[in-house]
Amino acid sequence: MDGKGYEPRDYSSEPEFSNFGEFSGNRLPRSEWASRIEYLNRIKSQPVHWHKRYRDMIMSQKSTNYCWQYSVVAAMKNAYARQGISHVELNAYATAYKGKRGANRGGYVLEGARYVQEFGVCEDSVLPEFRKSNRWSADQKANAQKHKLAEFEEFGRDDFDGVVSALIGRQPCAVAIALTWWRHAVCAVGAIIGKSGEVGLIIANSWGKRWSSEGESGGYGILWGAKAVPYEAIAVRHVSARTEA
Repeated sequence: MDGKGYEPRDYSSEPEFSNFGEFSGNRLPRSEWASRIEYLNRIKSQPVHWHKRYRDMIMSQKSTNYCWQYSVVAAMKNAYARQGISHVELNAYATAYKGKRGANRGGYVLEGARYVQEFGVCEDSVLPEFRKSNRWSADQKANAQKHKLAEFEEFGRDDFDGVVSALIGRQPCAVAIALTWWRHAVCAVGAIIGKSGEVGLIIANSWGKRWSSEGESGGYGILWGAKAVPYEAIAVRHVSARTEA
């Protein structure tokens, strides 16, 4: 499970909540987690259920160092699914490439969210994935603008309880999380109860559908214990409904 691409955010220069507001949802006490997870699983309303509803939600960053951008865009795609908007292929690579000015360099989750707000995200049908382009055409820019208005909310460093609350709260939402032990960023899409009662995170990775871990399959895995505690995390609370060009 060797990661690549995540560069730890420097919290001394970019403190918590200096770019986006703090997570505004209710924080659930741990005593309520198990019953809430069981309830959401019964009605199929965890973000993982929305993620698995469409066959092409799992992305692949291939040999790039852009996991930090893919995790953010995966959470955006989940928000679209949650809001009942038909599945659309979003080009995380193009936004990261433009933000990095063509350099295949690592980054952090906050950086990926900022690039979304600055440039938007093109659909693959308008700008094919992995096409190296810093200069977007007028049509590409207009298309990217349709996927720009995402409502990001941030968590403090190492805030595992906050991330779980976002995943299973009254308005469940996916969370882009970064893990320094893995040097990797992924999209948290659910919470799960282990055999001994511990709670882990279900993740959607950006290494294609052949990757899996801890009994999951098709690009999904589970993180337990200290490995599930995110160094950095940003929730996508809402995305504006896209309009056709």
